[in-house]
Amino acid sequence: MENTDPKANDYTELSSDDEAYNDIEDDDEEIGEDDGEQTTCLFCTQVAKSIDVAIDHLNSQHNVNLSQLKQKFQMDQYAFIKLINYIRIGTISAEQLLLTEQPQWNDEKYLKPLAYEPWLCYDYESLKTDGPEEAAVGTQELMQRLAEQGKLLQQASEDMERMRNDYKALLQKVHSDTDIGDKDDMPGVVRNSKTFDKEYFNSYSHFGIHLEMLSDKVRTSSYREALMQNEKFLRGKTVLDVGCGTGILSIFASQAGAESVVGIDNSKIVYTAMDIVRKNQVQNVKLIKGRLEDTELPEPKYDIIISEWMGYFLLYEAMLDSIIYARDHHLKPNGKILPNRCTLHLLGINEELHGQHVEFWSDVYGVNMSDLRKRSIEEPLMQVVNSDNILTETELIADFDMMTVDLNYSNFQHEFNLKCTETGKLGAFAGYFDTFFDLDRPVMFSTSPTATPTHWKQTVFFIDQPQDVQKGQVISGKIRSRRHQGDVRALCVDIEVFGRHYKYTVD
Repeated sequence: MENTDPKANDYTELSSDDEAYNDIEDDDEEIGEDDGEQTTCLFCTQVAKSIDVAIDHLNSQHNVNLSQLKQKFQMDQYAFIKLINYIRIGTISAEQLLLTEQPQWNDEKYLKPLAYEPWLCYDYESLKTDGPEEAAVGTQELMQRLAEQGKLLQQASEDMERMRNDYKALLQKVHSDTDIGDKDDMPGVVRNSKTFDKEYFNSYSHFGIHLEMLSDKVRTSSYREALMQNEKFLRGKTVLDVGCGTGILSIFASQAGAESVVGIDNSKIVYTAMDIVRKNQVQNVKLIKGRLEDTELPEPKYDIIISEWMGYFLLYEAMLDSIIYARDHHLKPNGKILPNRCTLHLLGINEELHGQHVEFWSDVYGVNMSDLRKRSIEEPLMQVVNSDNILTETELIADFDMMTVDLNYSNFQHEFNLKCTETGKLGAFAGYFDTFFDLDRPVMFSTSPTATPTHWKQTVFFIDQPQDVQKGQVISGKIRSRRHQGDVRALCVDIEVFGRHYKYTVD
C-alpha cells in the first residue's frame, strides 16, 4: 500500500474522555510491581495497595461481596468485566448495586473500558461461592455450556493480560516522548502522535515494499486505467494525492490532464519521488514531505482526492483516517474521492491451509509444539487462497462509501449466512475486498480468491477444528471488527460460529 500520513485512531477503548487520558501520568505512578497494583475502590476514592485488599474493602465498607454477586447473577469473567465498566460508566453506588435484581450490564458496550485498571485483569474465576456449584448449574446441558465457557474465559483472561501489557507499553511511549498529538480531537487512544507513527512511516522508506506494490499489476493498472480512461473528468482539475509514496499516482493524474497535482507523504521515500518527478519532467506535480494533519498545503481545497489507502483485510493500518481528514478539510464542494467505494467480503474455505498452518505444530520433526497452535489461530494468515479451496458462497459484510464513511468505520459487526457450494471440511474463513472507481468509464478490481492475486492476498481466519459441511448447508455466525486498543493501526476481529467464539488480531 502506498504510504500516507494517517490520522490516528478515533476509537475509544483506553479512555472515554480527554480527562481520562490526561490522568494517565497520575495513573502511571500508581502501577505497582510484582507485589500488586494499587486499586481504586469501585464506590469511593479509597486506594488499596492491591486488588485483594480492595475486595476486602468492598465487603467491609460497602457490604458488597463479589462472591455472592457471582452466585446471585451466575457471572463469568466477561460478566464481571461488564459489571466493572457498568459501575464506572454509570457511577453506580454500592446501594444501587445491592438493590439490583436483574443484571443491567449485559450489553456488549460494557466490554469497552474507560481506562485500564486492575479490576479488569482480576481472575474472578478464583472467587469462591457459598453454595455447591451443582446447585447453580442445574442440568447436564448447562454443565457442558460452562465447560465451553471455561475455554472462552481462558481466552478472555489472556486477552485482558495482553490489554494490560499494551496499556503499560502505551504509557511508556507517551512518557518517553513529549511530542504528543492534539488532545482537542475526539477522546480515546492518542491520535496524530508522531511517536506512534514513526515506525509506520519508516517502514515505507524501504525500496522493497514499493517494489511489491508497483509490481502488483492489478493494483497499479487499475489506478492508471481509472485515471487515463477518464481524462475528460480529470482535465483541468486540481488533485491531492494522499500518501503519494513513489509519486506514481500523482504522475498518472498529471498524464490524465489534471491542471495541478499535490502529493503528500511523511515517509522519506518522498524525496526519491521528487527526483522521479523531476527526471520525468512532470511540471505540474508538487510533492511535500509531511503529515497531512499538521502540514499547510499549497491550496486549501482540491477537486479530486486520490489515494491507495487499503490494507490487509481492507482496514488494517487505519489509513482511511487520513482520507476522512482530507475529505473533511481539503475537498471542494462536489469534489470526488478516488477510489470512491470499497466493500469487504467473507467466505468459507476447506481444511487444506488448516493442515499446513495449524496442525503443523502438532508434530514438528517429531517435536510436539502444540503450544504454538493457539497462536497460529489467533493471528490471521495473509495468504493467496486457491479458488479450488472455496466451500461456500461469498457474503458482503461491510460497504464503505468514501463520501460518507466516518471515523468509526473499523467498528462493525455482521451476522452472516454462508451457503455451502461443496461438501467437505470447513477449516477457515477468508476475507477480501473489492475497490470501485465509479466514473463515466468505471473501473474496479477485486482481491477475491477467484480473481487475479494481488499483494493484499486474502486474510484467513482459522477455526480450532475443521467442521464437516454438506453442499447446500448454511453456515450461520457473526463477525465483529473493532480497533485494537493498544495499536491504532491494528484490528481485533471476533467470529462466532459452530458454537465457538474466536478472537483474532490483524496486525
